[in-house]
Amino acid sequence: MKIDLRKSAFLKFLVVGGFGTIINISFYTIFVKYGIHFIVASLLAFVIAVTSNYYFNSIWTFKNRAVHKTKLKKYFEFISISGLNLLTNLIILSISLWILNKNMSFGEFLSNNLSFLLEGDAVFYNKIISQVIGIGFATILNYLGNKFITFKEDPQNTFIKP
Repeated sequence: MKIDLRKSAFLKFLVVGGFGTIINISFYTIFVKYGIHFIVASLLAFVIAVTSNYYFNSIWTFKNRAVHKTKLKKYFEFISISGLNLLTNLIILSISLWILNKNMSFGEFLSNNLSFLLEGDAVFYNKIISQVIGIGFATILNYLGNKFITFKEDPQNTFIKP
């Protein structure tokens, strides 16, 4: 089965989301590295990444959808849905970090083996891993919310082909 990336909204959403994840993790890592509290770092990285994601999803993923809505309304809905998913991310981030910090072996393993890429202790790596886990959980909820709310097709412009 051949999947055409140009036609699959979900795959486009994943590509945009992957780019957003790179932006999120990059800024989060920089903020944490410079001593910003991990929750504040996550919030700042979220705002930067979600703005990028809105832009690329509106011009590529859901390009011809929700044309009946203003850009401001779509942006507000996108931010609102993303905000709910941020809460999901922060909850999962906090739980994951608590679990990983109780057993430092994974963070220590990364610290010992990845220090040539990015210097940090086990707690630092646990924060990065926890952020990745939180983003993963929020991705599906984010896609569904934006497909069916923000970029919902106008029912007047939708028809069923016989």
